[in-house]
Amino acid sequence: MTAQARTSTGTPALAEGAPPAETVAEGAPPAETVAEGAPPAEPPVEGALPAEPPVEGARLAETVAWASRILAMAGYEDLTLGHVSAREPGGRTIYIKRKGVALGEVVPEDVIAVDLDGDFDRVPEGMHLETVLHTEVYKRRPDVHSVVHGHPPFATAFGATDAEFRYLTHDSVLFAGGISTYDGVPDLIVNARQGADVAQALGIGTALLLRNHGVLVAERDVQWAVLASVLLERAVRMQAIAGTLGPLHPIPQELIPGIHAMKYQADFPGEYWDAWVRELRRSGRAFGMPGER
Repeated sequence: MTAQARTSTGTPALAEGAPPAETVAEGAPPAETVAEGAPPAEPPVEGALPAEPPVEGARLAETVAWASRILAMAGYEDLTLGHVSAREPGGRTIYIKRKGVALGEVVPEDVIAVDLDGDFDRVPEGMHLETVLHTEVYKRRPDVHSVVHGHPPFATAFGATDAEFRYLTHDSVLFAGGISTYDGVPDLIVNARQGADVAQALGIGTALLLRNHGVLVAERDVQWAVLASVLLERAVRMQAIAGTLGPLHPIPQELIPGIHAMKYQADFPGEYWDAWVRELRRSGRAFGMPGER
């Protein structure tokens, strides 16, 4: 056996004319070995970040997971469809539920980090096809830090009619500025152009009915987005019930601002959120979430 020459430091000496070997930092993992004949790894798709959120995103990932559970409890569960997202103020990274899991089973590990500046006409594996519903709203609305898309039965059915939204209950008063409607294609919204059209239809509002499709809600944070999503479905359900009982009797328009100011104070969504989380835990629907065995 021929001994390999070594330098004075004990490292193998290079043959004359050989290119220098790459230096591996101490403690770094060894390079992966590619099997002979294996296809080259696909380049990463622009816009996709590691599925494991960084430390600063862990709190948002957990919040998005709780939001998904609450919305499932409130009637937004639809197979593995529907998604919630959030971002930090001014952030260019959003945290969104991945595809393939139902709202009622989302855990923080199911929330992925996404670069807002990515190319979402080519959605990376694991992301919902309609991610552009979120990204295009965030790009146009610096005041928005959470977006919800889903197919709750009453609001979705309402969006398939020409019915007018009426202010019949305190739930409806949350939407004092009105509810918008997107009358574009009743199809999946899967490219940036379509997403931009939806964001334009939403405007500066909170809630949007996607004709023959579902709803989109955009709010200042996750707690407000969940509250608005829940109350949108409840308000439309109450209107549907009231319509079967007799002529509608809306709240006088001049009373709506005062009711809104009293009913929807800044700290109320946090109280409702805590109550929803307690209900999830009591009912056994918080399985897999932090704090659960």
